[in-house]
Amino acid sequence: MNDVAQDARRIRIVSRWSLPVVLVVWASGSAGCPASTGVVEPVEPVEPAEPVEPAEPVEPVEPVEPVEPVEPAEPVEPAEPVEEEPGFRGGDDVALLAVLCGAAPVRWERNPRGTTISFRLTFADGSQAAYKPDQTIGHSNWESEVAAYRLSRRLGIHRVPPSCVRRATRDELTGAEGVTPDFRRRLGDSVLFDADGTVVGMAMHWVPDLRGGEEYASDGDWPAWLAQGNRIPPERREDAAALSDMVLLDWLTLNTDRWTGGNVRRAGGTEGPLVFIDNAAGFGAASGEARVWTYFRWAQRFRRATVERLRALDDAALEALLSDVLTVEQLDGLRRRRDRALERIEELARQFGEANVLFFD
Repeated sequence: MNDVAQDARRIRIVSRWSLPVVLVVWASGSAGCPASTGVVEPVEPVEPAEPVEPAEPVEPVEPVEPVEPVEPAEPVEPAEPVEEEPGFRGGDDVALLAVLCGAAPVRWERNPRGTTISFRLTFADGSQAAYKPDQTIGHSNWESEVAAYRLSRRLGIHRVPPSCVRRATRDELTGAEGVTPDFRRRLGDSVLFDADGTVVGMAMHWVPDLRGGEEYASDGDWPAWLAQGNRIPPERREDAAALSDMVLLDWLTLNTDRWTGGNVRRAGGTEGPLVFIDNAAGFGAASGEARVWTYFRWAQRFRRATVERLRALDDAALEALLSDVLTVEQLDGLRRRRDRALERIEELARQFGEANVLFFD
């Protein structure tokens, strides 16, 4: 991993809680017994006894205040079982990441598409991944893919393909299927191998059944669905909520490449969910903010759960989530954009009412 990412690692601290225990103690007492009488013969008179000195008066004992009864403790309701949150396309992200990050590929192939250096990995379970090593090509920002995925998952969006940081060896890259002598030389010139012959990079889930991205474009009808007062076709309501999430996520990540073509797709057929691919152009220069802010301002309706999660994502949480893949400057930019997005949403809520702005359940 590069020096900036290595220096930015943080240690997570896990807190533990304890529960008090209350003890109640009580006591008991005892009683006495009776006497008996009988008849006796008369006896000689007895000389009177010397008078007895009266005893000293006994000081009265202060009355004891009654003890208040102890209220019985309320029974503790059993906690509800915690349900595992669904991941990408409703799947299990934890299991998916275990393969992406740790399983040994059974096959490496050069990916001939695109201007950057990338590969396709195949695993024993049949799943596949795209692999992008750290390289000198400026727009090959693999860290942005990882950051966009982690942030989207924390916000509950679940439409960005899972990805993670993964190392590869020189032999794995140069020995991949489809690598020609010319491409092997390109690897030597462009890939940033460390002294030990490995390179850090990103493995991202390869979505196998993506459909073309011609359905939604920046000049389509969908921005009107996100404006106050406009009708959303009932069959498009889920898409409208997804696109609202997307423009918010793109603003947070400063993704300037959403509308260059084919980056909003459907997975699993014509009725499948929208997924947001190709997030590598994020976290770039601040000069791109004006254009992305324009897209974000189209949205005047948001998903309530997304906004609530964003409000809970404070500075410490952002650093713990992303400091190993983003620089200090990139994290500062993300914090600033988070604050600006929340200010915009609060301004809309004052103008139109919160229920009309936090519109999607």
